[in-house]
Amino acid sequence: MQRQPAHRPLIVVDAVISGDGIRPGLPGLSQLAHRTLHLPLSDEGIDLGPVTLGERIGGEGHYGFLYTIVGRPHWALKLIEPFPAEIPTVKIIASHCGNGDEACYLVVENLHHGRWADRGLVVAPSVLSERERAAARRLCDNLAARNIVALDCHRENLFFFDGTAGDLTAGIHDHDYIFSLEEMQRLRRRTVKRLFTLAGPTGPARSAVDRAVKGRSVSAQELMDAFFQRKMIEDIR
Repeated sequence: MQRQPAHRPLIVVDAVISGDGIRPGLPGLSQLAHRTLHLPLSDEGIDLGPVTLGERIGGEGHYGFLYTIVGRPHWALKLIEPFPAEIPTVKIIASHCGNGDEACYLVVENLHHGRWADRGLVVAPSVLSERERAAARRLCDNLAARNIVALDCHRENLFFFDGTAGDLTAGIHDHDYIFSLEEMQRLRRRTVKRLFTLAGPTGPARSAVDRAVKGRSVSAQELMDAFFQRKMIEDIR
């Protein structure tokens, strides 16, 4: 039997694309309009069955490609890149956006009984030790290296555990206000207002946010450095 190459362009077999044909990183993921996919079972155990995509919505995003779904006008499908494993975050199990008569909720992984429970887990320490501060610094640098910014990484929103190499590792507990740098200039006004609140009234963090949302020259590293100083060193929520 002839071996298949490890990396190959998107191949359509019959009418439905599934499995390895829609794995992250394939160049054909940007060209799936009007194709039918069979997605893997969701983490909540939901089998969506065959899903036929409509047109793409917007351009290429940092995290993937967004499509309309034929026959489901209130839904959209985004094929995304997985969040890097070296940037630990709490897993979302289920969610619901209710209204005035219903609860809005997230069901999330319980850190104290989850993947890191037996690895010296510490959640939201009252004071950062030098070792924890160094782990938080590595987390910020890992994010910046991927052009990702996390602007609400204060000590009460972090957890720490023993890494496989023996080093202390930091993770993000409540992972909101995480964006690609390019995404920041397209954020809604309400979100931008919240980012300025997180950045404070003056100083490097506010200046960096102002430039980012206006599409001016600023790097993810500069943003993370400014917020590390404000959130970890000055310990400002």
